Amino acid sequence: MYRCVNCGAEVEELYKSYCPNVLKLLKCDTCDQLADKYIEYDPVIILVDLILLEKRAYRHLLYNCDLKYCWKLVIIIWLVESFRNLSLCDYKTKSIETLKTFQPIFDGHCNFYLVLLRTAFSLTAFAVVVILLTKVKWYFESKSPGKYRTAHLWKALVIGGSCKLLGLLEITWGHIFLAPHYLLILGYTLLCLLTSYSVVSDNGKMESSVILGMGTLVYNCASNFLSTTFEVSD
Repeated sequence: MYRCVNCGAEVEELYKSYCPNVLKLLKCDTCDQLADKYIEYDPVIILVDLILLEKRAYRHLLYNCDLKYCWKLVIIIWLVESFRNLSLCDYKTKSIETLKTFQPIFDGHCNFYLVLLRTAFSLTAFAVVVILLTKVKWYFESKSPGKYRTAHLWKALVIGGSCKLLGLLEITWGHIFLAPHYLLILGYTLLCLLTSYSVVSDNGKMESSVILGMGTLVYNCASNFLSTTFEVSD
């Protein structure tokens, strides 16, 4: 089943094809508007609406598009976040050139493989907590499992979290610590997560913020716990 990008109602068909070059977009029975106008839009326009946090664009991407390679985006996010965490570790300060070329210490808690493990565990903890809390909320509200699927939640967290890729810019510029531009990236990532998650969960902004906030808290706790454990074991 597809979803109307305007009201979120389920629709059986988005368009009828009369020939390879002729499509007729269908209207939603609930809101009497075109179920998905983005079918005829250029991908660049869809991307612009996603950047502008347009919920209709997120509904199109999450429900009406077949995201076959979403797992690749998960790996990219994991690697980018891991590299940033690695860059935040202690560095040797023997020379200015060493700092500029980002030569990290590959021993102790800054070991590359340990950072990968810590990041994977933290991201998994975040996703699991958010999904479990959402499932509990759905259970008490008696939401229909056919309309609310866990797979959509996973995709929403991945699409919303893809803004973490902006962290590549701060790594490239050599500014990896708490700077104004980093706070802007973090804030925009949280807004994307909030928009994407609220589209799938049908929660209000306050409810979505609380659940995502708890997930972020668990993410930070898991990351700090593993960091402390690795340091003690050294």
